[in-house]
Amino acid sequence: MRILAVDDDPDFLALFVNALDGMGYTDVTTALSGQRAIDLIEDSQFGFECLILDIKMPEMSGIDLCKIIRAHPDYAEVPIVMNTAMAEKRYIDDAFAAGATDYLTKPIDEVEIRSRLGMVQLLIKERLRADLSNQTVGGSGSASHSIGFYDSIPMKRIDGGIDVLAMENYLNALGIFRALSVIAVGVHVSNAREIYDLEGGAVFAEAMLDVATCISDCLPFSAKMIAYKGGGEFVCLLPKQRERECLALGDTLLGFMTEFQRLYDDMEVRLPVVSVGTVVSCRATNITNPTRLINEAIRSAKENEVKDARYAF
Repeated sequence: MRILAVDDDPDFLALFVNALDGMGYTDVTTALSGQRAIDLIEDSQFGFECLILDIKMPEMSGIDLCKIIRAHPDYAEVPIVMNTAMAEKRYIDDAFAAGATDYLTKPIDEVEIRSRLGMVQLLIKERLRADLSNQTVGGSGSASHSIGFYDSIPMKRIDGGIDVLAMENYLNALGIFRALSVIAVGVHVSNAREIYDLEGGAVFAEAMLDVATCISDCLPFSAKMIAYKGGGEFVCLLPKQRERECLALGDTLLGFMTEFQRLYDDMEVRLPVVSVGTVVSCRATNITNPTRLINEAIRSAKENEVKDARYAF
């Protein structure tokens, strides 16, 4: 795995590179500033597969650097791990809003780094597999099944969109008590399987992005995260103080989706049928594992599919 590590502290970089080398990660390039990192990215012949950024650096912070990297077309999906001493929630929020995939806090914890980079490698392999599948299908003249029903769909073009792995990492970075400040709401597309089977992967992906766009439009504030888990399942993470606004999310989303009805009729494609779950927050049953919020939110949305027929068209 080709890694670019960026930190303005040369002593820390030397220790970090040594630790990575001991874990078997020997292809590591370092940069002492954000601008140097940008130059290396532009000049790299093969590109980097993982970027590890410090946050607090002079001239250009790791947050700003992350935003610049994410704007680069070749790095829109490349894993970016923040490795920093800044543990306050506002830094965590800003990092993931800028496009970070994961968040580690200094000092170096080799067990944690090994675990997180192992997950990054799995993510890289999965995306490579998907890219090879798309190329193979594309060569046959059809992209209808290039995306699997349970595959993730890039959410970068959605305001507040985030990869589900990054959402899980965000919750873990918050920790048990800071996770009390967020709530989760699930959205389930009950006819997702039908749309996929009838229309294929490409149309299905666009339909799910339409749903994601409507969800985002229903939440007209910046402090939000929207992830697509696959299989027609979405999760929204919001500040707890926005809980009241979530009470009408089902009706509001229904209104936004209805605006797509004529377009879908013209394309002879079924309009996604959505159900919205109740608000889920950390409590005794999930406080030891904040990522359970995601599964509980989705489960609530599926239960509402059965209970409430108002969201069917």
